[in-house]
Amino acid sequence: MKFYWLFLFLLLGACDSKDIGSSSMVGQHTVIKVQLHEDVENVVSGSSLKFEKECMSQVNMCWYKISKSFSDDNLPSVMVNGSLKLDQVASASIAVDQDVGSNVESLDLSIRSLPDGSRHEEYQAFLYKLLKEIKSTGWVHYYSPSDPRISGAESDKIQSPNKVLGDYVLSHPWLDPDYEIDLERWLKIGKFYNWHFYKDGDHLTLKAWRRDSDDAPDERGTYLVSLSFTTEREYFVSGFSETEDKKRWKELLPRRLEEYKKIRGVREKKAVDAGIKIDTGYQDPPIQALRN
Repeated sequence: MKFYWLFLFLLLGACDSKDIGSSSMVGQHTVIKVQLHEDVENVVSGSSLKFEKECMSQVNMCWYKISKSFSDDNLPSVMVNGSLKLDQVASASIAVDQDVGSNVESLDLSIRSLPDGSRHEEYQAFLYKLLKEIKSTGWVHYYSPSDPRISGAESDKIQSPNKVLGDYVLSHPWLDPDYEIDLERWLKIGKFYNWHFYKDGDHLTLKAWRRDSDDAPDERGTYLVSLSFTTEREYFVSGFSETEDKKRWKELLPRRLEEYKKIRGVREKKAVDAGIKIDTGYQDPPIQALRN
């Protein structure tokens, strides 16, 4: 994962201009419209912009991409699911799993944020503003199924930036999108920041990768900011490593969820014993695929 982020960081600034998706012009800025679950051919055919398609026959996957330089004066915006508009998009990649159809299963965006070498608190303010914009369109904080439900209100009781009482977690209280942390704690998190959301069965992760300034690492840095959107199917299928298991994900998922529930129970008991409050008001969102 770290190599993926580093590769993006080094590569994206030198990318050529390509475009994808349904689009319109607002002033001189292109707006690319992408809807998860929509047939990708509808997205592409409705576009007046060029796009690049890449396929891997070994995994029967295709990607439709745009890529521009971060320094481009006229970066496009992307409208996701008709409500969340992301500006200054330098790259976008739509993935389609041809084994299950031609619908959009995932969307990855990299956006231009602040000039290289900006102050950490400026990047922090930028990201918290983006978090508010995401929440304003109905995306809700999501706890990974095996993680303890510990909100940002309990952050002062957690000493490690990546673990909770010795257990590594994906949904860490310091990165609860409903709470802001101070700059000292922000810098202790390290190179990678992840905030998780869900809405109507879909999932979103806002990511930031930090590279500190060589001259003033505690004061300035450069952050690569990206957003990953996935359908419910893609989110849970990715948890299975074997090809045959991926095909049987609906059948296998209930047992996997029970395993997650047991892990969460153990972690939450440990937290309660340590005087940490559990966010019992949070309940895992219903999985639509298991209702059918």
